[in-house]
Amino acid sequence: MTETTAPTLTTNDVTVTTDHAGRPYAVIPDDIARALTLASHQGIDPEARGMFFESDRHPADSWTAATVRTIFEALLASPLAREDVHAWGLALYREFGGGTFYGFIVGESGWDPDTRWWRNPETTADLCVHGNASIAPECRRPLAGTCTF
Repeated sequence: MTETTAPTLTTNDVTVTTDHAGRPYAVIPDDIARALTLASHQGIDPEARGMFFESDRHPADSWTAATVRTIFEALLASPLAREDVHAWGLALYREFGGGTFYGFIVGESGWDPDTRWWRNPETTADLCVHGNASIAPECRRPLAGTCTF
């Protein structure tokens, strides 16, 4: 699925939860998670090893950036975020329109709400968005609103 055929995400489509260790998760519909997962891998060498790789930058007006902003809005509107003044790295998003979500984004079929843990990660890897979703803040003028993972 490409960005042009992926459905539009609303804040009502996002379930905000934590795992059994208290880490934040945004659980989204599978079709949107698959498209976002593909976007999160763009520009990263499939043979790369390690964990500090950044995806290609997605334009501010792209489906990817709009979807990530919707996830950020849902996260910040959740009761769980109100408990944390720093809101999992999204406090800057509130003030400056940019920030990074230090949590996980996963598709519904990849999440078990009863155990609050991944459901068979080997077969649901296409539902796990890679890296930390980031939106460049307004102060980064030429990059403002762009999205990376």
